[in-house]
Amino acid sequence: MVEHGNSLPSHRIRVTVRLEVPVGSCSADEMRRVYESWRPGLGVEIDDAYPPVPITAPRTERERLLRQNLQAVVVRAWVDPRDLAALREQPHVGHVTRAARLEPFARFEPALATRAALARVDCGEDARPNDTAMTVAQHLGVTQIWRAGYTGRGLVVGVVDGGITAHGRPTAFGAWPAIPQSPAVGEVVGGWPVDSWGTTAEGWGQHGNMIAFDVQAMAPEAELWDIRIFEPGAAFEDYVAQAVGGYQLAIAHYRAHGVPQVLVNSWGLYDSGRGPDYAFDPASEIAVQVEAAIDAGILVLFAAGNCGGGCPFDGGTLCGAGDRGPGASILGPNGHPEVMSVGAATLRGEWCGYTSQGPAALPPQDPDKPDFCSISQFEGFFPNESGLRPYDGGTSAATGIAAGVVALLKQARPDLTQEECKRLLRETARPIRTPAAHDGAGAGIIDALRAFRSL
Repeated sequence: MVEHGNSLPSHRIRVTVRLEVPVGSCSADEMRRVYESWRPGLGVEIDDAYPPVPITAPRTERERLLRQNLQAVVVRAWVDPRDLAALREQPHVGHVTRAARLEPFARFEPALATRAALARVDCGEDARPNDTAMTVAQHLGVTQIWRAGYTGRGLVVGVVDGGITAHGRPTAFGAWPAIPQSPAVGEVVGGWPVDSWGTTAEGWGQHGNMIAFDVQAMAPEAELWDIRIFEPGAAFEDYVAQAVGGYQLAIAHYRAHGVPQVLVNSWGLYDSGRGPDYAFDPASEIAVQVEAAIDAGILVLFAAGNCGGGCPFDGGTLCGAGDRGPGASILGPNGHPEVMSVGAATLRGEWCGYTSQGPAALPPQDPDKPDFCSISQFEGFFPNESGLRPYDGGTSAATGIAAGVVALLKQARPDLTQEECKRLLRETARPIRTPAAHDGAGAGIIDALRAFRSL
């Protein structure tokens, strides 16, 4: 019998289960019948706090499921690892993904005295910002795009992250209130979870507020969706499952209303051992959702990660032992061949040596990752009175900047596709000539104005 209490061994593992059920069959009674069809005594506990999420079927399965009048539905569960293989063989089970504990790509702990040995590499040793977000906008040519009349108006960017606190929404979970300096104030218009978006940036220490700021620093009239994957106080602690739900809401809303047009993801995995399915399985639920978003017409960006070999990490406290440097550090959908994978560089034109380096770990192991770099390590949302960070940094901030640029390009050309946008930013990028990059800089640093003029 499938349990609905806290009855499994303490060594149980968390999983998401993709079920194949008749279309429209998501009621409690119907789902109970699915679970009752499984082998008696199977060590599985369904997480009732996570309602079944109907998702777009994987590309390889869409035609079959349509023909059989079936839909894909994701649920969360705990499973005794001894029963993991058996769970995958049960009726209605299409796929099982082990959970991953995800983290933001704004933290890094570089070893000292490395920069001098590496030509044109910045290791983030200096706690002072290089310059301001406005200087970034000027440097990339964004201010000239504004003068042409494109400021992001009509665009909605979904910030898939630890949460945004927005004015006009109640602050929850003991979180910091909305910071007055944030341009996101009053412009967060929806999101996930549906009952509490915009109420907390507690997850990851206001990292979501940072990304919101960086997006709107480039696209000041773009609106935001807060797609919060952090669950305050949750027993399950599987941010991937939250991302699956947030993506599905965004996809459904885009199909019905045309927004959000952009999804920015500045998070991922530092250690593949803590989420091997996220890192290496192209059929994982979040990889399937990323593909579904792109297929729907949404533009998707991911931070490459902060485990590059250009700046050795002190003590190995973040990156897995085998997850540093070329070919080992861009894990999971962050390296999906269709997403825009973003590395980091400074306003001085230096490659940020913590940028994760391709080829991607996720099959088919795209050799051209990251696709390009964007600007990081500037005064933006941080520093602020929280004292949490000295500046907006990591490949996280770089991806927020890139997402704002993408919003401007999408406003200028509403029919711009994922493939066209990625190619455009690659073809117009400024090259980085950094010997230590070893496939960590992609095509170079994005040039917003040149891309805009090439539309």
